[in-house]
Amino acid sequence: MFALAKFLFLSAITLVFLIPAALVLAVIGLPIAIVLGILAAPVLLVLFIVGLPVFLVLLVVGAVVGVLFGVLGAFVGLTAAAIKLVLFLVLPIACVAWLVMKLIGGRRVRREYA
Repeated sequence: MFALAKFLFLSAITLVFLIPAALVLAVIGLPIAIVLGILAAPVLLVLFIVGLPVFLVLLVVGAVVGVLFGVLGAFVGLTAAAIKLVLFLVLPIACVAWLVMKLIGGRRVRREYA
């Protein structure tokens, strides 16, 4: 209960300081931001004209790199799946078959062909 009261008290004190600061920023800062936005319009136009081709080239390079990593990721995934298949399916079956052959097969006679 004490923590809730402490939270509410600190929130009220914070609001006492933040509400006047927000009003000052709204009265003074908003007109300044509008004037700076109007002054920045020609700069934004130049950046748009110059930067758009660079952006398009970076977009194409990003798409190519994305496709490359996608294809490589698919190959890595298939390789990991093949290794899992070998480790968890083929290897135990081969070990069991080898043990059965050793137990049932007995000794083999080696034949030498001359």
